[in-house]
Amino acid sequence: MNIILFSLVMLSSIFVLVLGFWWDSTAPFKVHISTLAAVLAMFLSATLAMTLYPRLKRRPQPQSPIAFDDVIWGQDLSSKLSTPAAVIDGYNIKFANNAFLKELGMNGMRDMITDLPLTNLIHPSSHQQMTDFISRQHNQRSSETMMLRMLYVDGTTIPAQISLSPLNSLQQHGQFLLQFTTTSSSEPTSTKLDVDHTYRYLIDRLDQIVFQMNVDQKIIFLNPAWERMLDYTPQECMQKTLFQFIHPEDLPLAEARINALTEGKRHHSQFELRLIAKNGRSQWFEMRASTTSRLKSERSSVMGTLTDISRIKQTSADLKASARLANDMIMPNVPCMLYRCKNDRNWTFDYVSDGCLEVTEYQPYEITNSLHFNYMQLIYPDDQQRVWEYVQQQVNQQRSFQIIYRIQTRSNKIKWVMERGKGVFSGTDELLTLEGIIIDISSENYQSMMDGLEQMTSEQ
Repeated sequence: MNIILFSLVMLSSIFVLVLGFWWDSTAPFKVHISTLAAVLAMFLSATLAMTLYPRLKRRPQPQSPIAFDDVIWGQDLSSKLSTPAAVIDGYNIKFANNAFLKELGMNGMRDMITDLPLTNLIHPSSHQQMTDFISRQHNQRSSETMMLRMLYVDGTTIPAQISLSPLNSLQQHGQFLLQFTTTSSSEPTSTKLDVDHTYRYLIDRLDQIVFQMNVDQKIIFLNPAWERMLDYTPQECMQKTLFQFIHPEDLPLAEARINALTEGKRHHSQFELRLIAKNGRSQWFEMRASTTSRLKSERSSVMGTLTDISRIKQTSADLKASARLANDMIMPNVPCMLYRCKNDRNWTFDYVSDGCLEVTEYQPYEITNSLHFNYMQLIYPDDQQRVWEYVQQQVNQQRSFQIIYRIQTRSNKIKWVMERGKGVFSGTDELLTLEGIIIDISSENYQSMMDGLEQMTSEQ
């Protein structure tokens, strides 16, 4: 209104000045009348404008549909929602909050997915399902939920529970608030409390550690055995990674195996590792873990057990030490080699001691699990059939065998050797392997070695 009055005063002043310079008393009477009429019309128009302007200003304007500022709304979501959420318009993403980006591994990539079709973040097998879901929401005001598979930044899939909520009853067509929760990140709840209590009772009393990790490899469950074995309470270890408790030497293997599980590349894994207790003591465990999802390449939480095998490891170390002691008593005195082999036609060696080099002139790795060379090739051709038949006869009767034959070394030297061995059988009498010793009987110390063997046998 102030602008109108100011303009009216200025125009009137200019008109009076111009009229004063232009006025001529000798002009015709009609010209004077026309000029006065124009001035009067101008003042009447100004008066009418001043009268109607307040009324026009108070007239309610027709309301248009509410248009949401995507950036402001998105910032509001980021500050108020802790769950993954995004604003979508039709099928396009207008804004995604920080939790949404973090859950899909897209931290710092908000600008890249803004205005991106929502289907780019959903597994192709769920595209039609999502399209139908959005179409149904156009005619509804209440929110619904559904299960589908979303894509992680590296292409792996995540099972998720999706919900769509209308932003406003006066919204532009197709604007929704999308929220989702990964099903693998939440612990399942049971409606049968008695069954749940029974399972909990059993798990709490196991001597094995039972654990569960979410898709981010954070610990979300530990049974009391964890505290009994490592002195850490389960509560102080929640949301930490298992890697924080693994011995540094075993960490590379553990990371590779667990990463393969959470990324869906493997569904099961079994390996040995050491965990460090609260007092700094390391203990050997056998981990058996599996994924909660059976879909290939789908990100998944992991659950499994950790079994204390420290005593088994110690017993095994003691047995190996005893074996090394026995070997040290024999090996330096006489050329001989210990072996373990399959009972196939080639007698493929799984293991052979370092004495192999002195007896055969071949390195142990050259005749161990080799596709191109085997021990049968070392036996003198005229002795091969005789040796094979005798060993098979003794093994079939589950007896030990002792036989003398010739071998041909790398330098084509012929040596006489004596082999003493036996078959190793399972509890069901299945032959597992052959074990024994091959002795170079051309050695000068052969007799002293035989005396040593007899003494060891009598002591056992």
